Amino acid sequence: MNREVLIQQIRKKAKRDRKKRRDPRFLTTMGFLTAKGFLQTNLKVPLTPNKRIRVEDALWAGKNVEPRILEVLPAAVLRLGKHFEIDPARHGDLIAVVEQLRKRDQGGNAFLGMPYEKIRQWAELPLRDKRVKKVTEKKVVKSFRLEPELVDRLRVMAVEKGCTETQVIEGLLQGQDLAPRAL
Repeated sequence: MNREVLIQQIRKKAKRDRKKRRDPRFLTTMGFLTAKGFLQTNLKVPLTPNKRIRVEDALWAGKNVEPRILEVLPAAVLRLGKHFEIDPARHGDLIAVVEQLRKRDQGGNAFLGMPYEKIRQWAELPLRDKRVKKVTEKKVVKSFRLEPELVDRLRVMAVEKGCTETQVIEGLLQGQDLAPRAL
């Protein structure tokens, strides 16, 4: 192939890629995933941590611009599900992979050519937003009815040890003696 023809083809493809990188579907998706800590980029992308993402837009961006989006999308949907608009009729394969991640299956389905092993690692990634926990760190809400005297005693122990009441109970159950906090 002639060198000039090859250079023209490369320039044409680079121009097409530049246009795709300016597409709002890519900018919104990449801005969200970057802001939440799933991806990093050297592109100037506006961070949009509170944006709702259409799964269709994320899929388009992953297929046409940045394949890493397809790799992290199931874990992002698992951990930040309220930020995604999912149509169960159209995105059954994504929902299936998310359920496998939720159950912590060792083997699962590939998602649009991305092997499950690569996808699974993103479910355990610590994110910037400390409110969003890893799948294995999620707490189970359980309430107990304690006598008022025990609640007062628990509160005093928490103040003495410089921690929360929940941490006192967890420490007692784990057999740890929490040392009092130095004042």
